[in-house]
Amino acid sequence: MSNAGELSKGKADMMAKGIIVGAGLAVAVSMAAPAYAITPFNVPGTDFWDHPFGSVFDTRSGLDLEANGIAFNQGLYAGYAELSESRSDAWLGADWDFVDGELFNHKARTAAKNSVVLPDAPMDRELTDEQAATFQSALERLRSGFDRGARYLAPQDASFAQVKYDCWIEAVEDGRVGDAEGCRAEFESAMAAVEAQADYALTDIDYTTPAPAMAAATPMQVQFITLFNFDSTDYAPGNSTIVREALDAALANPNSALKIVGHADRSGPVAYNQTLSERRANRVIEELVSGGVDPVRISGEAVGETQPLVPTADGVREEGNRAVVINLN
Repeated sequence: MSNAGELSKGKADMMAKGIIVGAGLAVAVSMAAPAYAITPFNVPGTDFWDHPFGSVFDTRSGLDLEANGIAFNQGLYAGYAELSESRSDAWLGADWDFVDGELFNHKARTAAKNSVVLPDAPMDRELTDEQAATFQSALERLRSGFDRGARYLAPQDASFAQVKYDCWIEAVEDGRVGDAEGCRAEFESAMAAVEAQADYALTDIDYTTPAPAMAAATPMQVQFITLFNFDSTDYAPGNSTIVREALDAALANPNSALKIVGHADRSGPVAYNQTLSERRANRVIEELVSGGVDPVRISGEAVGETQPLVPTADGVREEGNRAVVINLN
């Protein structure tokens, strides 16, 4: 007869079997996970069993990619990759968060491809009404900087401001007061730098006479992406100067060819979205020609909802897919 404080052989066997089965499942999940996923066995600087749930999340596939896009997107890539790594490596720390680590990893990967990366909207986070109002104001301030040409005139400060805005809103949602204050202070500092440099007028832009000094100083830009409002050919907030940036680059590089590709998101009928993407592409082409680009240099294409820049299910309204892409070759 066993003592009350001792396990019976049957119970001990059951516990042993449970431990073996659990360990076996962890090994199986880790072996089945992609090479870039965090598993219990591949986290730098950690011991054997530090990340039992890591293989569920993709938080590391964006690290060490080569980002060759515009300077603004290169800055976004560096910032979001750092955020993703910090959220996934702080195992059991205050800012450990695989969900947001995966989100920031996705943004880093997208920026590395020189595609559109948007800051988080307050409605996408669980915030109080007061917090949501604060972040809506901050987001409008960021977009105003973009409207004034920040992506082009102050790409490092503008990208840093966007990353720190996302860092701030994520920390507030998670209740990490210290992190939130730190990210907010860095956002404010970056926005002050942006507002000191980005000085495009928020009025109608004269596309007929680009500033000679600006045209001479403009480096070659490989790709520009301008976004549009839903079901519209009007530019989305923060996008009104992007065509001007492409125009300056085209005039500064007269031997380049331009390819214009119009897109629509996947909400609404396919035929309607095809026509809408054509209208968006035509608006951009007209502005480039009005600004002095020889029409012979321009080729246009509309792909409707068939080639989304941001993969979504059918019927989803996605701002990143309401776009015109301008490629200079």
